[in-house]
Amino acid sequence: MNMNNRNGFVCLLVLLLAGCGPRPATPRRISADSPAVKMRHQIMFLSGGETHIFEGFMIRQGEALLVKGFAGPGVDLFTIVRNGKQHRETLHFESLAERIDVHAIGSDIARVYLGGCPRQNSPSERCELLGEPMVERFDGQGRLVERFFPEAHGIGLTVRYAEYAEYGGHLQPSRITLSWGKSANQMIIKLLSWEIASDWDPALFDLP
Repeated sequence: MNMNNRNGFVCLLVLLLAGCGPRPATPRRISADSPAVKMRHQIMFLSGGETHIFEGFMIRQGEALLVKGFAGPGVDLFTIVRNGKQHRETLHFESLAERIDVHAIGSDIARVYLGGCPRQNSPSERCELLGEPMVERFDGQGRLVERFFPEAHGIGLTVRYAEYAEYGGHLQPSRITLSWGKSANQMIIKLLSWEIASDWDPALFDLP
């Protein structure tokens, strides 16, 4: 998907989600005894001097996640399920199929939240995420501050992680910013809440 040829609406829907810091991408069966978390974010899309604000949520357990995007309050737009390399994307409005590439949305979700380069105690690491080149950069405290995907969308994708804070006893980036190529468009994701998901069904993460 060439982001230069996509309208702002598609960019806006790339990440109606939330999540923890990246971890190694390993598909696995989800156990009902394992903890899951639910996170809510505010999503701001900046383009052409305008700012559009939305909200989204995600349930995550390790490398498994369920993302819900909305067309309006209580109206499902798409559902994405990821478990490592395994994934399923569903667009709930067929009339929007020409405007929304839900498979590309799922790929960007993976780029932001899954995987991670093996650490060698250096400020920068290079590796592959799901077969795609990736560069990670870290601060002096070893926290992930940036990911760069030179081949994403044909123009490159930069993801920046900032404003780390403690949630549930773990440091999480409270602000994640996406930018595509040399475009001035940006997506800013702010973490609004984090809680243990007490009423979730582990079958939601099952994939064939």
